[in-house]
Amino acid sequence: MTNWGFTLNNVTASWSKNSKNILEGVNFTFDIHNVSTAALPLMGPSGQGKSTLLYLLAALKLPSAGTVTWHFPDDPNTYVFGQSLHTKDIVQLRRHRFGFAFQSSTLSKHLTVIENIAYPLLLQGQKWEQALKVAKTTFKDVLLPSEKKEEKNLMELMESFPSQLSGGQRQRAALAQAFIHNPSVLFADEPTGQLDVKTRRQVMGVLKQWLEKGQGKRCLIWVTHHNMGDLNLMELNDLLFIEDKKCESRDRTWLENWIEDNEGVQA
Repeated sequence: MTNWGFTLNNVTASWSKNSKNILEGVNFTFDIHNVSTAALPLMGPSGQGKSTLLYLLAALKLPSAGTVTWHFPDDPNTYVFGQSLHTKDIVQLRRHRFGFAFQSSTLSKHLTVIENIAYPLLLQGQKWEQALKVAKTTFKDVLLPSEKKEEKNLMELMESFPSQLSGGQRQRAALAQAFIHNPSVLFADEPTGQLDVKTRRQVMGVLKQWLEKGQGKRCLIWVTHHNMGDLNLMELNDLLFIEDKKCESRDRTWLENWIEDNEGVQA
């Protein structure tokens, strides 16, 4: 497998033609060649463009200048987002290459948990029976041992509606929905932002397990405000720090010093 990843080439972004630039002239390459480098936390002070960058990388927003280029494992094609992107390329990326997990859950309140998880496979053209079968397996992978110990309890969780789950269960169900179609890249915007420390560990454990099972063919890119916590949970040293319209590769030592120098500022 050849190296894969993304490149930002002189990327500038704003939310409208008349608004100020949020990111400006950003150049950065993320080269993935093994499991240890397949996770990239986006960090920095509030309001500096972390979510904007995530949206650009996920083709949910196009840059106002510059390009975003993706290469994927076992795929000879190159995907380039400039100020335009063909609709068929967007569909291809979202249905097959990208998965999305956000702080506000994407689960539909009108569908049961297992129906929610299976839904992305229907968009790929799979039959409902097969989609449900895969959804059940995927959901079991994100549950705690105690939650799937008894078949009766497992079935109750699968047949519940999202509102009937705890916050941690709901977020783990959303993760199952996000990666059921085996995406190469999972984007997450504050996936644990509203969770307590114990539940956050459980959710980050699910993400770490998903990465490791990919054997270098999966990547996690996520916005986090949990400072050193997420780096420790994912056993990471490196991060991408967004500030003053720029992005810089940093390590945990630099972050520790930044936190100490900027006490009271959330990163």
